[in-house]
Amino acid sequence: MKRKIPLIVLCILFAGMSVYYSLGLYRQGREYRAGEQAYEQLTQYVHPQLPADPGPQTLYDTPTHPPEEALPSEPIPTGETDDILWPLVDFEALRSVNSDVVGWICIEGTNINYPVVQGTDNSFYLNRMFNGSDNRAGSIFMDYRNEKDLSGRNTVLYGHHMQNGTMFSQITKYKDQTFYDRHPTGFFLTPEGNYQIEFVAGYVTDLNSEAWKLEFASDEEFSLWLADAIAQSTFTGTVEPVAQDRVVTLSTCTYEYSDARYVLIGILK
Repeated sequence: MKRKIPLIVLCILFAGMSVYYSLGLYRQGREYRAGEQAYEQLTQYVHPQLPADPGPQTLYDTPTHPPEEALPSEPIPTGETDDILWPLVDFEALRSVNSDVVGWICIEGTNINYPVVQGTDNSFYLNRMFNGSDNRAGSIFMDYRNEKDLSGRNTVLYGHHMQNGTMFSQITKYKDQTFYDRHPTGFFLTPEGNYQIEFVAGYVTDLNSEAWKLEFASDEEFSLWLADAIAQSTFTGTVEPVAQDRVVTLSTCTYEYSDARYVLIGILK
């Protein structure tokens, strides 16, 4: 004869499970808030360069304007696109927080507005924020094999897809053509100079693909790699890359299947 579990035991069991689940959600929420606040504080080191007659500034959701003396004393080189009002970044101040900083990435009209670091491997910053504290948000980090000066054909930046929509979560919105149409470009700012990113392709892939390929034997091989990315793209871009271009690849998790990734590729100008 089977023994029946008393109702009170089941109630205690379910109550315990509910408390455990609630505590997990509380800890997760607290960690998310800590991550958001830590990165929000860093926006004091970057702000829009204002025109002579400034209109509404929309580059950042919550812009912070540091005191005038905190601004760089020399203008940051702007390359070929001198008509752009480049955001100003105080990299010296950022280095005082973390000497691993190599740049700042932002996409206007989104919450992607973060410093970029580079470690000695691709694991250190997975669960460490810019200030070094442990947090599942991690950091936006450059592949450790890339050159800091972006001289390689393909510079790869990694970021988590957080459930609260932070870090690189919004990268997956490029699955929608309308989102691309609204956000076709981004900025990658470095201590040496500024780059505009013109997005050309974005697609879902697995860990065995060549999406993160860094070395190419020839212009032809690089062109074929780009053509394959464009053929798989979830949106149709307006810019046609050439073999002499350098690109940046933004990479984050997506959930179509196990270990799926979404990669967003843009030309550096």
